[in-house]
Amino acid sequence: MDITVSPLAGLLPETSETAALLAASVHAADALLGNSPALRTALSICLHAQVPMLLVWGRDARCIYNDACIARLGPRHPAAFGQPLAALKCASDGDGEPAATMALDLASWSCSPVLQAGEQLGALYIGVADSTTDVSKQRRSDSRDSFLLMLEDALQHVSDPRQIIDTSVRLLGEHLQANRCAFGLVAADGSTMHVISDHVQDMPSLQGDFPLEAGQGLRDALLENRPWFTTDALAPGAPDYVAEQYRRSGLRASLAIPLHKHDRLVAAIGVHQRAPRRWLSAEIELVRLVVARCWESMQRAKAQQQLAANEARLRRLANTLPQIIFIADPDGRPHYFNQRWYEYTGLDPSSNEDAAWHRAHTADGLRLSAQAWSLALKGERALEVECELLRHDGQSRWHLVRALPVRGDDGSISEWIGTYTDIHDRRAFEQQLRESEVRFRALCETVPAMIWMADAQGDCVYWNPRWYDFTGQGEDQALDQGWWDVMHPDDAARVRHTFEQALNQRGEFLAEYRVRRHDGQYHWCIDTASPHFASDGRFLGHIGSLTDISERKHIEDATASDRAILSLITTGAPLPVVLDAIALSVEARGEIPLYCSVMVRDEVHHTLSFGSAPHFPIEYRGHFEPSPIGPEGPPCALSADLGRQVICTDIQADASFSSHHAVSAAMGIAACCVTPILASNGQVLGTLNIYYDRPHLPSLREQAMARSASHLAGIVIERTRVDAKLKLSLQAETAARAQAEHANRVKDEFLATLSHELRTPLNAILGWSRLMQSDIADPVNLGRGLVIIERSARAQTQIIDDLLDMSAIMSGKIRLQAEHFDIAGLVRSALELMQPTALTRKIALELDAPCDGELWFFGDAGRLQQVLTNLLSNALKFTPAGGTVRLAMDVEDDRLRLCVQDTGIGIAADFLPHVFDRFRQADAGTTRRVGGLGLGLAISRQLVDLHGGSLDASSAGAGQGALFTIVLPFRHGVSDLRPASAGTSHMGKLPDECRDRLAGVRVVLVDDDQDSREAVMQFLMLAGAQVQAAGSVEAAEQCLANAHFDVLVSDIAMPLRDGYDLIRTVRSGRADLPRHIPAIALTAYVREEDRDRAVVAGFDAHMGKPVEPPGLVDLIERLIFPTRAVRDAAE
Repeated sequence: MDITVSPLAGLLPETSETAALLAASVHAADALLGNSPALRTALSICLHAQVPMLLVWGRDARCIYNDACIARLGPRHPAAFGQPLAALKCASDGDGEPAATMALDLASWSCSPVLQAGEQLGALYIGVADSTTDVSKQRRSDSRDSFLLMLEDALQHVSDPRQIIDTSVRLLGEHLQANRCAFGLVAADGSTMHVISDHVQDMPSLQGDFPLEAGQGLRDALLENRPWFTTDALAPGAPDYVAEQYRRSGLRASLAIPLHKHDRLVAAIGVHQRAPRRWLSAEIELVRLVVARCWESMQRAKAQQQLAANEARLRRLANTLPQIIFIADPDGRPHYFNQRWYEYTGLDPSSNEDAAWHRAHTADGLRLSAQAWSLALKGERALEVECELLRHDGQSRWHLVRALPVRGDDGSISEWIGTYTDIHDRRAFEQQLRESEVRFRALCETVPAMIWMADAQGDCVYWNPRWYDFTGQGEDQALDQGWWDVMHPDDAARVRHTFEQALNQRGEFLAEYRVRRHDGQYHWCIDTASPHFASDGRFLGHIGSLTDISERKHIEDATASDRAILSLITTGAPLPVVLDAIALSVEARGEIPLYCSVMVRDEVHHTLSFGSAPHFPIEYRGHFEPSPIGPEGPPCALSADLGRQVICTDIQADASFSSHHAVSAAMGIAACCVTPILASNGQVLGTLNIYYDRPHLPSLREQAMARSASHLAGIVIERTRVDAKLKLSLQAETAARAQAEHANRVKDEFLATLSHELRTPLNAILGWSRLMQSDIADPVNLGRGLVIIERSARAQTQIIDDLLDMSAIMSGKIRLQAEHFDIAGLVRSALELMQPTALTRKIALELDAPCDGELWFFGDAGRLQQVLTNLLSNALKFTPAGGTVRLAMDVEDDRLRLCVQDTGIGIAADFLPHVFDRFRQADAGTTRRVGGLGLGLAISRQLVDLHGGSLDASSAGAGQGALFTIVLPFRHGVSDLRPASAGTSHMGKLPDECRDRLAGVRVVLVDDDQDSREAVMQFLMLAGAQVQAAGSVEAAEQCLANAHFDVLVSDIAMPLRDGYDLIRTVRSGRADLPRHIPAIALTAYVREEDRDRAVVAGFDAHMGKPVEPPGLVDLIERLIFPTRAVRDAAE
């Protein structure tokens, strides 16, 4: 790398007009001086001289003169400076006068040659003097100039600053024939001098530091840039030497010349003589020139050393840089490359740089470089081009070539300095970045969101096409601040504050705000952005996306509205309030203005009535309520009929609703969307009607909103109806609970009464039984006791029969044994049966019948006798002595009326509706006057109902008596055989006609209860039967296997094996058992199903306990003597 130093460095005086002219034309100085030290010295002498001097060189004899010539040249200056010598001629000179004989006005001249290397003539050195000048002075001047030229020649090849000083000091001392000549540098504070070189002859060396006060007035003179000298230190009045070493050295004459640079004393030369010496002005001037020359040479040498060091350092720096450094000529031809060039290209450093440059480039690279150099050399632009450079392995890599011109003082280009920077990886990265940007833009253009980028100042620099489509803005509108132009004014301040915070904190940005769409509608959007940083950490801005969330906002609003409505539903708000809330919610969420109403279906009349219409006038209800459901009605009626959504975008244009055009126009209804309200089971509960004031096709969102609202309406309507039903159910459940509680009380009362009614006769039975076992029992009391015991037992039997009848009635299993019978005779028989009781209680018992003849009726005689007996018995119970009980019978067309009327205590009005209830008694307390279970009337009514009739009670009140009326329809049919029962037997001792009726009949009697078995055996034996008793099934089977028997009478409930098992064994056909023997089931299980079960098991007849001996005798006869039984029945 070449670093050029100005050729005038250190040569020109600081203040000189001609020196300034020379400095202004550096190219002239270059041509003059070249690399010739002799010419440099001659030029320096010329310009520093106080007398007129010229330096002439070149073929055209161009000249440079000093300031002393200016006054002599007059108007020819400054035009003659640097021009041929002829320009210096006087006006009176003749043309063509030789330059050698030419003279200035009033002057004479002398010429000396200036030789260059090789003894070639470089220039002519010309001195000009007045014609009166002293010849000796001129000779001294010539001697001085010759010394300076000799000094310049001696220093021509010296570059070391110290050697330059030493040579200059030595030659000066020898020229002045001084005993000592020394050069020193002055300290910055001007107090001391450091002598760095001296030449001595018979005097000691001064090298080292010493104070400037060595001589009297020395320091002041040097600081004031004045020469200081003494001709003879021993002469009176001469300045004294302060320094001891000066006095001891024998110094007599001394000269000190200062050198000032930039108004500061920097150096000085001292010349010492051991003998007295008069210092001439020419010597003083010569020393001044030498000290200046020493300083300039030393500074130039230092500068050159520094430049060389800098150049070496720059070369090392250039070789260590990763870039390729090159220096090119003004025409662009390279002449220097750093080490990196050779390492990269693999070229030989000794090869020609220009040729190497061509070999290192690809053909395309050479073309691109040539184009770039062409533009750069024309001055149009600096050199900058990207081209491929061949590497030592033959691979090419892209480099960025940059070069800047280095210009001289005149502005011309002296050279180019440039670099090759490897950008291959960067280009690859840029290519990837461009491809990534293409992909990014493609992605941004396809995503449904609006993508944006903002710089570090918050200005938008990019929007994807989705933004322009959404807002209708152009790119010139959108970029920079277009974002804020379409933001809702109510949101702008909040969003701007949030965005500025994100900018200041370099953080995330998140905001929800409304953006004006191209159609003027504002849509809710959510904006999210993340900070974007460069690889070096610099904040570049934000990258974000804007998403339309209007649908989500609608859903959130709908959800909030639905939640509020559901809250109303759950808190039990009235139905109209909830329906109003639903209608208002629909109106608030519409995309355009709309009105909403809810109509509720009337299930009874099959019409629609209004449940809610918050913003409709009263006339609306008048026109559309009620609306019959059907295809001919308005849209709401049609939707309810079809069970699906009905949409009419323009009612006036729809012919199917022509009958409603006038009303719709009057109401301002132009379009509608009607949605049926459905229950959970799909039943139509009503309709939700949305009306528009302009033709409109509801969007999918509006249709979905209508369905959602109708669903809520269905929930509340269905819930309201369910609540009503639940309320009724709760009321019914409360009533049923009260009824059940009442029934429980009645049951408890009944159980108490039952206990009382069972224990009362049982007490008499147990009491008389114990009395009869005592020794005091006489025959009279014995008979009386037997009668009481029998009566009490029959009373208990009646109670049990009533319970069984009621059980059969309640279970629906009671069956009538219908037959034709004389009901008039039955009425008379019932009256006769109750006559003894009436006589005992002194009550008149009367019969009121239309005739005494027969009156045939088809029915169950036993059950009807039971009814009459119950009614008469109750009448006798509640009629006091002296009263009357009348039984009346009347025939009306095909109905029979039986009335039992008494003059007793009557029936209270509040109890009359419950008189036929089971277990109910008007007086159920412990103080009641009559007994009973309270089942008789209930059983009687049920038995009458089974006959197809009715039994009613009436009473004028307490103490007014009671009337019970039986109404029976006449029926016709065939009577059926009905076995005798305990109810038809009579109380008393065993009838005489029963004796010996079973004579010769052999009976097997089976019962595990010994007392019961013994009683029945005694009855049968009194009837003449031969009885074999058995206490178990096994014993009975043994008896039947060992002997012949005519009939089997067996109990049912027995341990281990029961009567059913016995009869199944007998009927099974075992050889040792009589398979066809007649069998009677004798048991306490007397229900109808018990009777059926016995017959199915194999028994021929069923008889309940307690046993009536006559009935048992009759039953046995019918089984073993069927002919006799038929005859007896005929009689």
